[in-house]
Amino acid sequence: MSNVRPLIVGWNDLRKMGWPYSRAHTWRLMRDTITVTRKIRGEKRRVAEVLPNPDIFPTCAKLGSHRNSPPVWRVSDVLAYFEARGLAVTQDWQAP
Repeated sequence: MSNVRPLIVGWNDLRKMGWPYSRAHTWRLMRDTITVTRKIRGEKRRVAEVLPNPDIFPTCAKLGSHRNSPPVWRVSDVLAYFEARGLAVTQDWQAP
């Protein structure tokens, strides 16, 4: 039996690797900017601010042109992100 590592992973494979966040939060982490609302002291209104995202998750690609095509990520980018942030990766992804 050969031990072949895939070049891309889908959402379910990302979860098997140990990714703890939901799909919605994953899409938020892939954005370049973050929109934050803050309350101004002494006033009732809130102000929206756009801040650069300090911790960008690797962007995904879609293999098809239709909107329901599942997102995929490159394994090397995901593993590099996990190692840089100290996230534990399951043992079956560590094997050569």
